[in-house]
Order: sequence, then C-alpha cells, then structure tokens
Amino acid sequence: MLPSLDELLALDSLTLREHTELAGDVFDVDQQRARLQRSLNHSEVCSVRRQGKLVAYAMLRPESEACWFVGGFSTHPLYRTPAVVSELLAKVARLARERGIAELRSHVYKTNRLSIAFHRKLGFQITRENEKAIEFFASVSTLSDRPAVQRAAAAQIKPDGAFAES
Repeated sequence: MLPSLDELLALDSLTLREHTELAGDVFDVDQQRARLQRSLNHSEVCSVRRQGKLVAYAMLRPESEACWFVGGFSTHPLYRTPAVVSELLAKVARLARERGIAELRSHVYKTNRLSIAFHRKLGFQITRENEKAIEFFASVSTLSDRPAVQRAAAAQIKPDGAFAES
C-alpha cells in the first residue's frame, strides 16, 4: 500500500522541521505538501509500515536514465531500528535493480548529523557542499558492497521474495 500524501507530510513534519529551522530555513507545512505532491508525480516511493502505520519511506526520482535523486528518506524516531531501516534499504535495493538505477544523489542539511553519518556508513561520498547543505553521491554497486546494505538485503528477503515482518 502506497503512503498517502497526508502520511508522508506527517512523517516529514516530525522529522524535517528541526533540521530545516536549525539550518535557517522555514518548514512550511503547506509548501511541503505542495512539494510532496509535485514529487509524487514523477517519483517512486518505498515504504515501511508497522501495525498499518507509515514509519519510514524513501522517495526517489530519475535525474537521468542511470542516476536517481533521493528526494526523501525519513524514519519515525520511535522506529529507527535495524529491522525498519533494513526493510527500507532492501526495498530501495529492489527498486534500483528493477529500474536499472546505477547512481544515487542526495542532499542533507549540515544540521542533520544522523543523516550525514548514515550516508557515510552506506558509502556515499560528498560531491559538493555550501554553508547549509551537503550533496552526497554513490554508485549502487558501491552501496551494494557495504556490509550494512548486504545485511539488510539478507535479513529482509524471504525465499518467496516477500519481506520479513518484524
């Protein structure tokens, strides 16, 4: 079940507001709703639910045939567990295989230390930065070689191709 616009907005409001405001920008719910709506028109969404509730999602959109931009990656603070993150990473890996994605780009506010550490752990490299944000880049093959991604894929995929529920 794909997440609704309201579910995505609620999770973004919870996870993005602090970093956005610490970076000196304004988190406006109406503007975020419009941004999400525009993004949904040309993005693929991977999501994780627990007891029917959206707890994590990744939104990717093509920039070229091989390179996709990670326009959203959010996990509810109470669900930042290895099981949830592994399931989301496994779904992103499946999407990459299905769509022939070879490279990923992402932007992160410098105030978001957890996201920066997460990108580095996964093998993303810094390609540019300014006073507010960092641009990360990684080839999918590099990401696939990382132990964290390999563990995620191995732990989450059952023999029938479904994802393990935790």
